[in-house]
Amino acid sequence: MRAAIHADVIGSRQLDDPQTLQHTLDEGVRRLNELFAPGLAAPFAVVEVDAVEGTLADAAQAPLCVSVLRELVAPLQVRVGVALDGAAEEAFVAAWQADRLVHYRGTGMAGDLLLNAYCALLEPLVRTRTDAQWRALRAVRGHEGRAAAAAELGIGPDDLDELLAAAQWRAVEDADATIAAYLAIALGEGA
Repeated sequence: MRAAIHADVIGSRQLDDPQTLQHTLDEGVRRLNELFAPGLAAPFAVVEVDAVEGTLADAAQAPLCVSVLRELVAPLQVRVGVALDGAAEEAFVAAWQADRLVHYRGTGMAGDLLLNAYCALLEPLVRTRTDAQWRALRAVRGHEGRAAAAAELGIGPDDLDELLAAAQWRAVEDADATIAAYLAIALGEGA
């Protein structure tokens, strides 16, 4: 089953430099389309100046895609709607109304309730990340080994590990894998 994604930059209208926002989103969309190319049902694009939309062919890829998007645009924060059975904008509005970073819709009433409660528990881990932690996450995602990521940042491997631990990277990655597994099972694709 497909997953439509709509992400909007939080506080974009208060930013001092809109050109930076545009460049960040354009680059983020380019990288998302590159990284998820084999699994795109509709490519990601910047819409309405401060939002990103696209559709994944496999809904189970949505949690990873959301995390990668967050890493690509950080330190900007994004609010994301993921819809498995309709318009992603409706899921986004639900996230906005509840002041949540992400909202899933399309696994049924009970499934959506459980999934969104789980995501809400993860939010403090994402909201409190520092710029240095976001840079570390981007570097790790962009390299095959941690040594190369540490070298890119000009720090030692132990310092990189400290940044990743402080960012709760492993906990969020594990949660993404759990959400992906849940979506695959709930949608009958992993049974």
